[in-house]
Amino acid sequence: MGYEIDYVEGELVGCSSKIIIADRIFYVKLFSSGVSKFFSGDQQGVIQKEISKAEFELWINILADKETDVEEIHIKLDSGKKY
Repeated sequence: MGYEIDYVEGELVGCSSKIIIADRIFYVKLFSSGVSKFFSGDQQGVIQKEISKAEFELWINILADKETDVEEIHIKLDSGKKY
């Protein structure tokens, strides 16, 4: 299926990055000190709710095509803006 990470779109809603994987949209907000926050979005990209890291990881592992995609996603997400 593939995935897309967009830092600009993420920053427009106050997050570090936006990730689209399969037909799901997620946002990640990184902090320089503290725990990151994860959000799910609707099909128009509007943030719906905060989700746990465990739920985010579960979705990424389910939706990614292969394990190397999961690793690449984490590396790219960590490159986003820190708040």
